[in-house]
Amino acid sequence: MRNVLRLTVFAFVFAAQVRAEPFEPVKPAQWVHGVTRMAFCTPGEIPAAIDAGAQVVQTNINWPYYPLRKDGGPGPSDHDAKLLREAVEACHKRGVKFVLGLPPFPSVELVKAHPDWRVHPDPSGATPTSEPKENDLGTRLGCNNGPWGDYLIEICRELVKDYDVDGYSFDGNYHAPICYCPPCRQGYEQDQGRDAPAAANPDDVAYRQYLDWRGRRLEVHYRRLQQRLKVTKPDAAVITWSVNAGRYGHFLHLPRAMPTKLNRLFDMPMQEWWLDETNHGASVAPAFGAAYLRAVGGHDRPAACEPYLMSRGNPYGNESFPRHEHFVRSMLALTNGCVPASILSWGGHENAARAVFDEVRKREKWVIRSEPVPWAAMLVSEQTRQFHAYKDVAENYLPHVFGTFRAATEEHLPLTLINDWDLEPASLSKYRILVLPDAAAISDAQADAVRQYVWNGGGLVATCETSLFDELGRPRKDFALADVFGVSYRGHPPPAGAAPRPQLDANFAVVADEAYWRERVGLGRLSWSDHALVRDERLDNLVPRKDVVFRGPQVLVSEPADAATVAVRLKPDGSQAAPAPGVVMRQFGKGRVVYFAAGIDAGLWSYAFPYQRRLMARAIELAACRPFDIKVEAPMCVQATFFQQSDAEGTRTIVHLFNGADTAANHALPKNAVPLREEALPVHGIKLRFSGEVPKRFHVEPGGTAPEVVREGGSVVVSVPKLDVHLMAVGEW
Repeated sequence: MRNVLRLTVFAFVFAAQVRAEPFEPVKPAQWVHGVTRMAFCTPGEIPAAIDAGAQVVQTNINWPYYPLRKDGGPGPSDHDAKLLREAVEACHKRGVKFVLGLPPFPSVELVKAHPDWRVHPDPSGATPTSEPKENDLGTRLGCNNGPWGDYLIEICRELVKDYDVDGYSFDGNYHAPICYCPPCRQGYEQDQGRDAPAAANPDDVAYRQYLDWRGRRLEVHYRRLQQRLKVTKPDAAVITWSVNAGRYGHFLHLPRAMPTKLNRLFDMPMQEWWLDETNHGASVAPAFGAAYLRAVGGHDRPAACEPYLMSRGNPYGNESFPRHEHFVRSMLALTNGCVPASILSWGGHENAARAVFDEVRKREKWVIRSEPVPWAAMLVSEQTRQFHAYKDVAENYLPHVFGTFRAATEEHLPLTLINDWDLEPASLSKYRILVLPDAAAISDAQADAVRQYVWNGGGLVATCETSLFDELGRPRKDFALADVFGVSYRGHPPPAGAAPRPQLDANFAVVADEAYWRERVGLGRLSWSDHALVRDERLDNLVPRKDVVFRGPQVLVSEPADAATVAVRLKPDGSQAAPAPGVVMRQFGKGRVVYFAAGIDAGLWSYAFPYQRRLMARAIELAACRPFDIKVEAPMCVQATFFQQSDAEGTRTIVHLFNGADTAANHALPKNAVPLREEALPVHGIKLRFSGEVPKRFHVEPGGTAPEVVREGGSVVVSVPKLDVHLMAVGEW
């Protein structure tokens, strides 16, 4: 009876919190803002990690014990208790923080005592009957919506109180796709007024609603965990692993295991950062992943990428891993706003972390508490990925965001990644321009915020099906932003195979198998004459005939009221109709809009032509109406990111410059290309042109070098010294 009453009270409290509490991010513990060097190691390696320069040490020592100490239990075993106490003391004596990696799984003894605390996958609600096993975590999955969630929180509190642990990481502690345990069933019925769906089926809108609810329940769990920890130790922190927040494989994981917003309830989100072929390591995907991890934290807390030191994905290995590549990967993370974290001792590379920490230490003063300079914002829509593009995320979702990110990277334009929750007036007001790369699933309120933003003078670039579906992926009859785009939705071109196969050159036909024809879909032609959008010397050099092949997503739209707003025409392959609007540029209120019916963004990722990059860059530049105050003159292999920082010493702008050149010259098999850089190819002659309000002095870090600074007309030109891998140009007021 006591347990039944407890479950009922638990479900009622959780339901009230889910319904009543507006989302508020957790304010990170102050010390995490200064973290730039974090090491993962075994307990025995802690002294070596501290000697190497780690400010935070993470290690695993004990598993959740049973029963709780407050219920008369002994706590951790004597062996684990001794290890834990010695580990914390070793860190604290040297001024280092200790974060415990705690596996979030109930013990065998707990599951035997409370089998009803497990995830209930059966729609009948029947308690799982499988025998819990030490070596099979699948038999020990606790539901954090129920008593197990309370129990885990209390273990964390006890360990903080008893051992002075500084924080936690969990490799797990997310939510199951669906659960029918009593707290879940009762909570869903109280919140939603109906039973949970019968299966985890993304095609079912009812399940999408359930998944949204389950994510909010997980947010409540973490909020309660944070409250409990910080009452016990005010500066305790959750520095834990995130999913669906930057790692390529996590983008493909459906249904999601945590809502993106949950990262804002961590003091510092982390990700394992793979650059092998399974994660498209020789592309923009890793840089995007680091930038996105920073974004999901809301840009107001640090985030950490742990570069995996692997030469190939299958089999995994680091037998021939260049130390230089470890440094390059770490600097790529730093360039995109993340702290590089390191495993202390990858086999054969025991001292690699020390070298990286030394390089990070030289740069950390200009990294701590820095924020992206707001100019262009690009929405990375989790709603679209989860509820619209879920049948083929790699084809229908990622190409649009990766392609836009690539265009901005190669054109050295500042691009800040934002989230669905940022589509509201206060957040958007910081930016000159908003980019919506096929952001198909947005709510009416989000569409209204975008409309107001543009009407008041903001720029907008949008592609393909943006706003054609609501936030749960339910289709609309027309774009919610049709009045902003100036065109209405009219469908899609005929499906692949409707047009006859063209004749191929005999030499090429030998290798054009069925796989070639399966890939040859979404073809069309883009053509233009004279329009401000395409009035560009670089574009003329790329497409002198003003007519070019296009492969990528296409949407058919109506003719705009003003024909002069059509900048580019689109003729789908096999279509007998007149060319349709392919790109439209127009004014809406005080703002300028560029809408692409042709998915130039996706094309630049999946079937790239250089004109696509330039056309997207032109759209961003013109929609912004005013150029960015810093122009970078550098090769496309150089990524530039722009941050700002204010403290008691003053205000500064920091331009990170990262050299991604690979001297192996892409000699790998393309589909298995992995960056294993052994040396740097220095880049000379980089210049930064500052206009508008110009900093009073400049220096280049690391090293504090004073660059050559000259005035040319209304600009100040800073000549950057030789770039090997990474440096920062710092302008101070």
